[in-house]
Amino acid sequence: MRKALAVIFAILFVFPLVLAAQVSIGAISFALDRDFYIGAISSGQVYEAIMSKGIIGQFIHQRLDLPPAVNTQEIEEVLQTVITEDYVQEQTRSVVNSIFNYLQGVSDSFELVVDISPLKESLQGETQDELLSAIVTSLPVCEPGQTPGFGSEGQTPCKPAGVPDELVAAQLAPSVPAIIEDLPDEVTIVKDWKRIQDRVLWTSFLPGMALPAAALLSVIFLCFIVAAFWFIGALIADDSWRVRLQWLGWVLIVPSILVLFIGLAVGSSIPNYWVRYGLEQARFGLAHFGPASTEILRILMRSALPRVSSAFIIVGGISGALGVGLVFWGLATSRSKPKTEKFES
Repeated sequence: MRKALAVIFAILFVFPLVLAAQVSIGAISFALDRDFYIGAISSGQVYEAIMSKGIIGQFIHQRLDLPPAVNTQEIEEVLQTVITEDYVQEQTRSVVNSIFNYLQGVSDSFELVVDISPLKESLQGETQDELLSAIVTSLPVCEPGQTPGFGSEGQTPCKPAGVPDELVAAQLAPSVPAIIEDLPDEVTIVKDWKRIQDRVLWTSFLPGMALPAAALLSVIFLCFIVAAFWFIGALIADDSWRVRLQWLGWVLIVPSILVLFIGLAVGSSIPNYWVRYGLEQARFGLAHFGPASTEILRILMRSALPRVSSAFIIVGGISGALGVGLVFWGLATSRSKPKTEKFES
């Protein structure tokens, strides 16, 4: 009867609490680490994805309102010399640091923006001429009834028929510096972020405490509760420490195996389908990137999964090893001898 009560207590309380604590410890090990996000965003795969034809080519078509059949390879090659990997990494670090400074209470607010002023400075001299020449080369020839130019309402950009590209570029060159100067210095990544930020009370998770510290304190508090229920279950299971230690070990091993499998599953190819499906269904409000943002986010998550996987594998492995140690400790403990009463004659 006593052991049955201990099993019911373990199923209803101990197993779920231990599993929740293990998952929380694994998650908080990377969720509160700004270097984890910087490393994921700054990986070479992310830069290659941003500069790939499927993304930057789509971005150029959207910005210039070009027909899908137009070849933008020359424009892409020029932009690849301007948008360097160092620049992308610098901007990602700036965004992540801004977010964490806000979450940690260092600053009162933040905005998800990208500083493009370095790009405007790079688009000068020969680079500006190369970009203009590439754009003119990529423009389709105007059809009858179309007005040459970068497009007006109801028509796509085009260049006049029979006019050399060099002459068209020379005619447009004087106006390009003013166009570049009129470009904004910052580009917003997420629309209406200020409204979302005001609606969600990020800093009120625990009043007067920054979100990372409050989350860490919550996990510590959860671990104390888990330890209490874990030990109470052992006391219910039996009177002898031989059985109690084995009970403590097995109750820890079972959820540890689940956490270990979670880590192995995250590190495998299984999540790829669900990541793609989830991103296709989600609406993040990303501005200026269009459908290409889904591919960028997919690569970001794929580059982050190895660290997530290793965190759960480490937690599951350490917890499981501790559970095995408790089981063997219990087996090595001598059986308690029955107490005998001594009577004096």
